[in-house]
Amino acid sequence: MNPVNAHLWKERVLIVTASSSTNVGYKRQDQLLTQKKRGMKERDIVIYRLYTDHWLDPKNQPMNMKEAKAIYDVYDIDPTTFSVLLIGKDGRVKMRKDDIISTREIFQLIDSMPMRQQEMRKSKKLNQN
Repeated sequence: MNPVNAHLWKERVLIVTASSSTNVGYKRQDQLLTQKKRGMKERDIVIYRLYTDHWLDPKNQPMNMKEAKAIYDVYDIDPTTFSVLLIGKDGRVKMRKDDIISTREIFQLIDSMPMRQQEMRKSKKLNQN
């Protein structure tokens, strides 16, 4: 039932939670993420936005309570707090923060991962041909 499983081995997932979409931390985090769409796309990152009263999938479509609860339960997230989780393509939690994180820090973490380094090498070879 965990919707994040649909992204296994295809995309990295950011889960951003807050008490509401007007939460100051959430608004700043969302602003940082939307400013770097190209970098997000290059790294195959999708975003789930979860609030206590509504939940949005990576296409900004509403999710049902069961799907949101599955995410909260699987990743042990308190729905009332601001948090940012990075889930790798392998489905494992790679980072968990309860404060705003820069896209630079997210990108550096991802770029240091073996799978991402392999992707970059493959992309470089394709661009050379």
